[in-house]
Amino acid sequence: MQIPEAVTPAAPAPVYPSVLQHGVETLYAIGHRLLETERVTDAANVFRVLLRGAPTDERGWLALGLCHERVEQPRIALELYSAGTVVAEPSPLLHIARARVLRCLDDEDAAQVAYDAAIECAGIDQDDLRDLAAYERDNP
Repeated sequence: MQIPEAVTPAAPAPVYPSVLQHGVETLYAIGHRLLETERVTDAANVFRVLLRGAPTDERGWLALGLCHERVEQPRIALELYSAGTVVAEPSPLLHIARARVLRCLDDEDAAQVAYDAAIECAGIDQDDLRDLAAYERDNP
C-alpha cells in the first residue's frame, strides 16, 4: 500500500537544541530525497539513524514505515507506526497511517479504532487531521 502524499498533511518538525535540530533536519532531507529516488533501503537506513537521535520525531516513524510499505512489508510498517504512536504521542498522522495499513490487511475493526484514536488525539489546531481521519474512517 502506498499512501498518496497529496492527501496526507506533512508532520510538523519538533523543536530540538539547534545543533541536534540541524542534524535531524539534514537526515530527514537526505532520507526523503533517497525515498523520492526509489532508494528505499538507503532511505530506511537514514530514517533509522534519525530515530536513534530523535525518537520523538513522528516524521521518522512515518517515513520509516512508508519505506517498509514500499517494499511490501505492511506488518513491519504497522509495527513502526504503532511504536511511533507510543513514543511520539500525540500523533494523529501515525494513527491514520496505522489505520490505512490495518485496512489493507483487512482488519476493519482495528482500522476503525485507529481512526478514532487519530480523531481523539488531534489537537485544537489540527482540524484538518481530524477531518481526514473521520472521512477515511467513514469512507472505506
